[in-house]
Amino acid sequence: MNRAEAAAWIGWALAVCLAPPSAQAERADKQQPTLIVADHQTVDDLKQVSIFTGHVVLTKGTIRVTGERMEYREDPEGYQYAIVTVPAETLATFHQRRDPTRPGVEETIDGVAERIEYDNRADTVKLFTRAVVRRFENGALRDEFTGDQIVYDARNSHYDLTSSESKPGSRVTARIAPRIAESPSKEEPRKPAEPGRGVPQ
Repeated sequence: MNRAEAAAWIGWALAVCLAPPSAQAERADKQQPTLIVADHQTVDDLKQVSIFTGHVVLTKGTIRVTGERMEYREDPEGYQYAIVTVPAETLATFHQRRDPTRPGVEETIDGVAERIEYDNRADTVKLFTRAVVRRFENGALRDEFTGDQIVYDARNSHYDLTSSESKPGSRVTARIAPRIAESPSKEEPRKPAEPGRGVPQ
């Protein structure tokens, strides 16, 4: 099995092992306005691209993306695209809450990388170089994935991990919590002994 086949197999296995398919990204996020805050903005009318620099923060519903520089554009249909980068030794970040699938359980996705590409139309987030994606339930870490490149498909709750071909020995890693729900104990409560029976005298 070559590296490409191995990476494809790992991506398929992760899709099977992860949370139930119904655990999708927050659907209401698509209808929320996009807010970008930064130290500076320039607009390139020729390329129809806005460049934000300095402590950049993009929010859209439960989505939050941060970095030092962001190239942002919007297509004629209103879909947004952003490329976020950071200086050396720092990481860009991504956060999103998923639609609830179980009562009382809040599920969130957090990712970091040197470069993050956000595609609002495809509902994907691509993370490049030192990429890490973590899934939390009520703030507790459940799954963690690392690789040179991670593609998170929020619409289908699918992850695709790729190692670096330029780095010998580079591998992807996945830490996946058990998906078996804890079943209640079947042991019946012990009945109290009847007076005068089974009680030492």
